[in-house]
Formats: sequence, C-alpha cells, structure tokens
Amino acid sequence: MNPSPRIRFANSARPVRTLGLGVIGLGTVGTGTLKVLAEHRREIQRRLGCNLQLKVICSRSVHKRDLSWLGQPVKITSDWRKVVHDPEVHIVVELVGVLSTARAIAFAVLDAGKHLVTANKQLVAEHGAELVERSRAHNVGLGIEACVAGGTPVLHAVREGLAGENFTAVYGILNGTTNYILTEMERRGCAFNEALAEAQEKGYAEPDPTFDVEGYDASYKIAILAMMCFGQAVRIVDIPVEGITHIDQVDFAYAHRLNHTLRLIAGARRRAGNRLEVFVRPMMIPTASRLAGVMGATNGILLVGNKGGNTSITGRGAGGEATGVAVLSDVVQIARSIAAGSSISTPFGYENWNPPRIAAPDENVVATYLRLVVRDRPGILGRVCAILGRHRINIDSVLQEPDCKKQHLPFVMTLEATKEKHVTRALKEIARLPFLAEPPLLLPFSDLP
Repeated sequence: MNPSPRIRFANSARPVRTLGLGVIGLGTVGTGTLKVLAEHRREIQRRLGCNLQLKVICSRSVHKRDLSWLGQPVKITSDWRKVVHDPEVHIVVELVGVLSTARAIAFAVLDAGKHLVTANKQLVAEHGAELVERSRAHNVGLGIEACVAGGTPVLHAVREGLAGENFTAVYGILNGTTNYILTEMERRGCAFNEALAEAQEKGYAEPDPTFDVEGYDASYKIAILAMMCFGQAVRIVDIPVEGITHIDQVDFAYAHRLNHTLRLIAGARRRAGNRLEVFVRPMMIPTASRLAGVMGATNGILLVGNKGGNTSITGRGAGGEATGVAVLSDVVQIARSIAAGSSISTPFGYENWNPPRIAAPDENVVATYLRLVVRDRPGILGRVCAILGRHRINIDSVLQEPDCKKQHLPFVMTLEATKEKHVTRALKEIARLPFLAEPPLLLPFSDLP
C-alpha cells in the first residue's frame, strides 16, 4: 500500500501527512457532522489521498457526552481557544449558534492562520466581507456551503458549476420549517397552529419558532445567495421580511381556484439600473412552477440565468447529518487545495463586491391577492371598491367560498397589476374599516417559471 502523500501547508515549509480537524459545537449540526465523519472516514480518506484526523472537540457540555461511538480517541475541551491554538489542528469547523461567540471564534481562527468552515448563516450574511478579508490576509480557506440549504449544494453550483452565467434572478424555498407547515396546511386543510405543533413534534420547528415562521432565517440565506449570484454586498436591514403566521387554510382553497399555491419565497432579482431587489415573503405561485412541487421540509432553489436558462436544485435543507455532509464537503475542498499547493478560491465566487444598489420594493408592479374576513352586512363590497378606485386600482375578480359564517366571512379580491405602493396605501385605509373581523391579507402573484 502506498504511503499517504506529504502535504505542504501554505504558511509552513514543513510537509505533513496528517490533516488535523477541530470541531467547535455539539448541537444538532455538530453531532451530525461527527457522525458523518465517523461513518464516511474511509471514503473521505480515499477522496483526499491523505489522512484527515479528528483531533479535538469543543462544547460547553462535552464532558457530559458519551462520544464512544466516534471509535477513536480524541481530545475534548469546553474552551474554544484551545482548539484555535492547538498546533495539531489545521482546519477548524465552527458550529456555534450564538452570533457573538461564532464571530469571535471565526476571527480568532482566521487570525491564527487556520482554515475555517462554518455553518452559521447569520455570521456569513452579516460579516461575510470581514471573513473574506481575514482569510485572504492569512492565505487560508473559508468554507460556507452549509450556510444555505443545508445538505443541498447550491452555493457550490453557483460558484463553480454556473460561474460563467449572468443571473437575472434567484428564488428559493429556503426554510424547511415554514415549507412543512404550508404544505401540510395545503395537503390536509389544517390550521396554521396545528401544522406548527406537528412540525415541533417532529423536530422541524424550534419550541420558539419565531426565527423561522417570521422569515428571518430565510433572509440570511437569501442575502448570501444574492451576494454570490450578483456580486453585490447585501445588508440584512435592506431586506423586507414577511412571515407566514397570517396564512389560513382558506387561502389555499382560493389559491387552487386560481391555479396557484402558497409558498414562502426568498428572492433576489435584477431591476432597472442594475439595482437589486431582495425580499422574503409568502407569495401566490403558479401550480406549474417548479417551486410549487417542493413539499415538506425540503428546500428548493431556482436560478434564472441570462444564457443558460433556469436551473432548479432541491434537497434536504435541514437536519444534522444532511448539513454535516455540506460541512465536510468544505473540509474536503480545503484539504484538496492544501494538498495541491494551490490557492484557496473565494467562497462567494467574486474577488470583490460592488456596493449595494437596492431597489425600492414599493415601485414594483404586481398583481395581488387580497383576502378580507368580515362581519357580513350590506355595502361592504362597495366601500372596499371605493377605496381601491381612489387609488386607481382595478379589480380583476371577486371570489367567495360557500358555507362560511356570516360573522366571520372570508372573501377574496384579485387586483390587476399596479405599483405596490398604491396597493399598500389602499390597504391601510381598508384595514380601518369597522366591519373587518381580522386584519386583511395581501399577497403578490409571482410569475415564477
């Protein structure tokens, strides 16, 4: 059997045969990553041609954990600094949930001249430029594949497989929790709270689901995707975010009558003047759209190219072991670059970003779905139509499902395409009408292919 090839690190004249790995964080993703490493160790070693060895694990509770299933002796510590400064560790995997701690770890790893792999989407979305600058300054690798869509390799596809493309838009179902809730509401006709409770029972949703159901999780992911697809710096504060908590099962009944369905869409697209529109919101999408078929806790991404057309990617967007595959894929890619003595490619696919040029969303021209729930009385439709008319908004259709209670009567108006700011102003007036039983719901119709 041939001995493993000697690896020469960029910042060292001394060749080594073993590549040392340190893992910080033993939550769902950390544990999943270690399980994948334990089960796939032989295959990973064959792909690398050298020995990737787990040297140290760090977690606040690591001393209480049974790690015998790893099948190898490994150092353990509750102090992440010991991982960063361990001379046997060359690649550090950071899998900590708290942003401030993850940021401190990431900067310390890169400043120590070690390679970093992270799955923290908030860290990368908010501090991506700083991470890239530090990794370049110290000539070390930075892996971020697991930050978007878990085990679905969309970032690699954008960075490598579609590097010659000029994207016009990217749309995604980027949160498995919300997609599970919506597709269960659609499939079974159940209420939001019932679908959420089931998602929590199955482990798809956290005890406090706010981060997911209000769209914040998806906003970090679309920020990263937008930076990779368009080469513009995107700030989280510039992304309008709307969640799914106001969606009702009756909305799916109306959507189906209109040959549409509902999904939480995170999107980024070019507008006039090379401005970028980035958003997270529930949308009415055609049932024929590729993303309409993304069901359950699955993620789906649709990349719209100028020359290559549409590319769709679907896969498991969550789960410890699925995300662990993406983490270890970054580890393997960095290790290959080290072994080949080649420079580490930028994780965002651009050597530099243009300043952000964000389009104002209220200038968009969209057709919309307006659902009102009212206490039935004469003159309701006339008053709503009068408000829409004052704002020069044309009505396309009025729909009402049968057998609804008179004191809680839902009906839907579809509105012809107009500037979103006009609809928003009209909606503020409509929301003050005394016969409303609950706040109105406004959803844009999407032209997703």
